[in-house]
Formats: sequence, C-alpha cells, structure tokens
Amino acid sequence: MKFSKILKVIAVLVAIAGLFAAAYFAVKKIMDRQEPEYFDDNDFFECDNDLEIIEVENEAPAEEEKPAPKKKAAKKDAE
Repeated sequence: MKFSKILKVIAVLVAIAGLFAAAYFAVKKIMDRQEPEYFDDNDFFECDNDLEIIEVENEAPAEEEKPAPKKKAAKKDAE
C-alpha cells in the first residue's frame, strides 16, 4: 500500500468516528433532561430579609409617556 492510500483509510476512519461522536452527543442532549437547580438567595447575599415598608402620602403621580409623533413618509422623486 502506498502512503497516500493509508492516509485516506485513516481519514475515513476518523470521519466515521466523528459522525458517531456527533450522533452520540446529539442523542445524549435530546434524551438527557436535567432538573433545574434552585438556589436560595441567602446563600449568595448576607441580609436578614427584614424590609422596612415606608408609606408615602403625598406621592407625585407617575408621568405617562407620550407616544412619539409618526414620521411622514418621504416623497420619492421619480426621475
């Protein structure tokens, strides 16, 4: 056998192995359903979660957003 023929055989075997690996990971990703991992906020932040509620009597009304004016369509010059 020539050296180039040996390299072609090795390349075919590597390509077949790549296809099997791709199929394996695709099936594994589709079939493997993991449960979501929930975290407790107290694990990350040092706080006592005792929030103080402050009532405000004279609160300013919230500003309503005005819709932006519609732009007029530009006239196209037919030349």
